[in-house]
This record gives sequence, structure tokens and C-alpha cells, in this order.
Amino acid sequence: LAGREAEAAGWMAGVLQEQGIRAELFESAPGRVNLMARLAAAKPEQPPLVLLSHSDVAPAARIEWDPGVDPFSGAIRRGFIYGRGVLDLKGLGVAHMMIFTLLHRLRVPLKRDVVLLVTADEQAGGVYGLQWMLEHRPELRQSGLALGKGGFSVQGLWQGRDVHAIAVAEKGVLELECIADSKGHHASIIPQDTAPARLVRALNRVLALETPIRITGPIKKFFEEMANAIHGPEGFLLKLPGMKPRMTARHLSRIPAVNAMVRDTISLTVLESGLRGGFLPGQARAVLSILLLPGSDPKQMRERIRRELEKDGVHLRQLAGASLPANSSDFNTPEFAALARHAAGNRGGVVVPTLSPCVSDGRIFRCAGIPCYGWVPFPVSEQDLGTVNGANERVALRSFEQGMRNLYRGVVEIAGSSS
Repeated sequence: LAGREAEAAGWMAGVLQEQGIRAELFESAPGRVNLMARLAAAKPEQPPLVLLSHSDVAPAARIEWDPGVDPFSGAIRRGFIYGRGVLDLKGLGVAHMMIFTLLHRLRVPLKRDVVLLVTADEQAGGVYGLQWMLEHRPELRQSGLALGKGGFSVQGLWQGRDVHAIAVAEKGVLELECIADSKGHHASIIPQDTAPARLVRALNRVLALETPIRITGPIKKFFEEMANAIHGPEGFLLKLPGMKPRMTARHLSRIPAVNAMVRDTISLTVLESGLRGGFLPGQARAVLSILLLPGSDPKQMRERIRRELEKDGVHLRQLAGASLPANSSDFNTPEFAALARHAAGNRGGVVVPTLSPCVSDGRIFRCAGIPCYGWVPFPVSEQDLGTVNGANERVALRSFEQGMRNLYRGVVEIAGSSS
């Protein structure tokens, strides 16, 4: 549960201790505990590799889950592991811990230190997690690369082939509070300018605003690799100069997750008004979460929204601390190439860099000048991907095992010494 990371960190520290590995625990606030452990290279040739995950999770409503499945049990049923966080992100945290343990047990020679880092507070912004750790453990700022979350391996996503998406960038975040005020009174008399009605009218216009498709550097490469995977007449057309990104974008933008990679998006995340029936409230409030592509101007987006809200007398306020810049890492690197070589494993498929439409701790490393690649390596179906932070979040046992093997091989190539 969010805010109870101490239990998860304590359990992981115990597992590592059983394997002869010392883990340090750092309490940034009551109950908010971060874990860090390190495998030291005998003669480091490169700056450390960080295996980054987080132990907090999104809320889970038990009533939405299948009968007999406890969202916080990690139950195994019909070949699947069920539980909140199995895909975001306790599953990756456990995989990282197992990879870290294997490196230790097999005495894999290292050319760089490998750091296991499990943070608190990622779901709420990372203030008590990675941000706190960078401030209080400055040696983390000397890291050379972090491997965290952001992209997934999705089965049969493109022309029946698996797509292994490794996030090298993230969108920026802008959160705006919208407030409509009026005089509250009994609901038997309905004026035309009630606060809830005005807010709803204004929000309808804002949510209908169109944002154009825009192809950033990582997504251009993403579309080129996807186009290269198509054969026949359609593949020939997509491979024509100048056609690949535009036509592939048209194809893939029908997939909601991909559409979010090529547009700025506006989501209504909070809508509240009133305390009881029979009385018209004097105030209505909403929060908009805007995710912006690299290069998008947050001031222009805010002004565009303000103009729509102003038509109904709705006031706008930017939430403090809720503005984060878009960020990216270079993916033309030996480390990315090594990860890509092992991403598909024996399943095959297309390996692509991508821009994550979500926000993660990776942005904190990137903003500190440390490259971060995000990949949850377990091959999942589109249906199972849809369970992330939702009801019946799950991953197949076979997929978990395959993904962990693929990621382990990538980590060994990136951090292992050939001597």
C-alpha cells in the first residue's frame, strides 16, 4: 500500500541478508523507507548501473477484483500471479532483486558497480523516494545508467509480432486546478449559473480540445522500426522516404497507449462538488492532468485552457510542485544496444525505443543528468497490459520467468566484465 513501504523494504532486506548481501534502509518520513544495496566491481571501469524500482503502488478497490482474489496477496491462479503492483512495479522490483542475487551468487565479474535501489513514494512524485535519496546519498549522482520502468513487452501488438518497447523519454506534466464559485442555496430553485453546471460546461470544452500528432525523436525511431517489420505492399509503402513516421503514426494512433505518445493529452482526474443532496453547492472543483510531449510549451497549453474556462467564469490555478519537464536519454549507446539484443529473447519480435506517456522516477535521474531506460520485460497480452493499476492486475508465471532471464542477460552484458 502507498505509504507503507517500510514493510516491503524490510522484507526485501531480509531476503538479501539470507543471501549474504547487506542492504541499507533509509527512512525519509515515517513509514516511507527506501532500500539500497551494492555489488562492488573489483576494478570499476565505468560508473555504476542502478536497478531502479519502487515499492509503493496505486490504490486497489477489492470489490472490483474477481471473487477470492485479494489484491495484495500475490496469489497464483491458473498460471498467473495476481496482485496490485505485479506490473507496476513490485514485479520488476522482485525481478531486479533476483537478478542482483544471481550476480552475487554466481560471482559474475563486474566492470561497474551494480546498485539495487527500491524507492518509496514514486506514485506520488518521488519526494520521499528517489528525490530524497539523491539529496541524502549524493554518490547516486555518480551513476552511469539506471534501468527502471516505462516500456513493456506486448505480445502480438504489431502484425502478430511481439513489440518490446524500451522507454528512453517521458512526457512532461502540468496539473491545473479549476474552480467555479457561486452562492449556494436549496436545489428547488435552479439559477443558470450554478457552480457545478458552469464547471461541467467549461470542462466539456477543454476535454474536446484537439491536439495534433507530433513525432519526437524516439517515436520517429519507434515508427521506423515498426515499419521495417511489415512485409508486402503495405510494408513497401511505409518504407518510402518520408512516409514511415506519418503512415505508421496513423496506423498505431488507434491504440490508446501509442496515441498518448504522439499527442499532448488532457485528462480529468478530480471532480468534486457538494456535500449532500437537496442543496446546490457554492463551489465546484476539478483537477486536470496534462501530459506534454518534449518541445510542447506548458505556458501555451495553460493559456489555451484558461481561455476556455474563462468563458464560464471558472478560475484556474497551477498546482504547486505539479509541473515537471519532459525528459529524454540518448538511445544511440552501447548500453541500449545491449539491452535491445536481449529484450526479445527466444520469442523474437520488434525492439523499439519509445517515449513513455506515463511519469516515473526515471525523470528524476534524467533531470540529474543520468541516463535512464525503462522496461518491464515480462511479455504480456494487450488485455493483461490493461490491468496495470486496475482490477485483476496480473502477469503470467511463464512471462515473468522469460522476462527476468532476458533482463538478466542484458544486465550481465552492460555490467559484466569480459576479463
